[in-house]
Amino acid sequence: MNLEKIKKSAFSFQQRDILWTEKHLGLTPFNTAYWARKRIADAISAHAHLASGIMVDVGCGLKPYRKNFAPFVEKYYGTEYSPTSGYMGNLADAAADAAAMPFASESVDTILCTEVLEHVPDPEKVISEFARMLKPNGIVITTAPFFFPIHDSFDFFRYTDTGLAEIMKRHGLSIEKIEPLSGTGLTISMLINMYIFDLGFMWTKWLYPIGLVLRPLLWLLILIVNYCGWIAEKILPSKQMAFNHLTIARKISKVEGANFTENQQ
Repeated sequence: MNLEKIKKSAFSFQQRDILWTEKHLGLTPFNTAYWARKRIADAISAHAHLASGIMVDVGCGLKPYRKNFAPFVEKYYGTEYSPTSGYMGNLADAAADAAAMPFASESVDTILCTEVLEHVPDPEKVISEFARMLKPNGIVITTAPFFFPIHDSFDFFRYTDTGLAEIMKRHGLSIEKIEPLSGTGLTISMLINMYIFDLGFMWTKWLYPIGLVLRPLLWLLILIVNYCGWIAEKILPSKQMAFNHLTIARKISKVEGANFTENQQ
């Protein structure tokens, strides 16, 4: 067996290893991304009642939030950049570039865009497209990372609490809420755990063979670090290094827009 075949076999094994971990431990504190997934899911669930009418989930993946919005919307459409997009595949109803969506102007009541805006090369254009699609008073719910490792070959940006809001305001969207999804302590613990994952779970690192043998200890270490971060967040409150922010904005109605213009004159 030549070196190239060995590399391919190692890569294939490591991919199956990660898929097994995702399937069985992905939503447990033994997973490095546990708090990220939980906080994002909790934030979206808590604000799902704001949705109405026609909804578009941009970068929908496997539509994990569809059930949260089902009681509040009439129709739920999911889009992805291509039929093969998404870490675990996707259940999109249509393939579309987020900067050129196949929806008529002012035809959508609600847009969900979670963990997508860091992957688009021109976020200004994407937000402009959202504003075009939304009906007056339509709402957009987004989450986007601030402190988070690079996790894709198409990973371009990080957003402060005010950075994404400023882009939205430029396109006629009124900010209704900005919420940090973690405290500094929890963010630091997540970064430590992702460093552990990088060393002990990636086949390209020399620790991977040791990580396989000591996998139960690695899972235990990840669990401990996860809860140490949670404790630190409680006893040493700070929001300066949130891993992610929830941003909710509403399209200014024509009447509101006219009043705003008059007030500026």
